[in-house]
Amino acid sequence: MKSKGFSLFLTAILLFMVVGCSKSGPPEISIKWPKGLLEGTDAAVFMVILNDGEGGDSLTGCSVKEIPDLVCELHDIVDGRMKIVPAIEVPPKGTVELRPRGRHIMLIGAGQSGVSEVTVRLTFEKSGEKDVRTELVR
Repeated sequence: MKSKGFSLFLTAILLFMVVGCSKSGPPEISIKWPKGLLEGTDAAVFMVILNDGEGGDSLTGCSVKEIPDLVCELHDIVDGRMKIVPAIEVPPKGTVELRPRGRHIMLIGAGQSGVSEVTVRLTFEKSGEKDVRTELVR
């Protein structure tokens, strides 16, 4: 009988350890230091995306609140070349830097819009939409 009780106790402890170790909470996304750089007819937007949460997330899209028809693309270096990508991964308890010559957001035609400041709406797979206000400078 003691053996059965011990086995039950050991099973409960192992189950607790597995559940406790595999805990995955929601992402907690915040944005720091957004900056838009106009170059010709387009603009590149840079920022730091922080995830203080236990779960990962993905930046899956973007748009510009003031100019809904503006094309907004996610870019990254793939095989040594700049490419449009469907998503940018944001790891749990991690940081992703959108920067020149690396991952960034492109606003196609923003230089022709005449605006000097925009609200970029970022769409995350799990966190939903986050609005980021940024200047567009030359």
